[in-house]
Amino acid sequence: MKPASATTRLAGLGLTCALLWSAAGSALAAVPPETPASLNAVDFNFVGQANPGAPFQVDSGRLAETKGTSAAIRSYADLAATPI
Repeated sequence: MKPASATTRLAGLGLTCALLWSAAGSALAAVPPETPASLNAVDFNFVGQANPGAPFQVDSGRLAETKGTSAAIRSYADLAATPI
């Protein structure tokens, strides 16, 4: 029996990968989306107490984005300007 050529083996490997990728995609599509989590009273209280500086952080980040002197500063400011 003659061994398969490299082209035939690559085509078979490509077909196998495509079938596996397709099967994985359809399996992931069947998973229902998660429902948003609700906070219990303790967690809600923690978020309320831990977050008072957020508006200052966002405003400072936006200011640094416009007035930053280097790309690194503006890049970091972009992170700070993103609300939590």
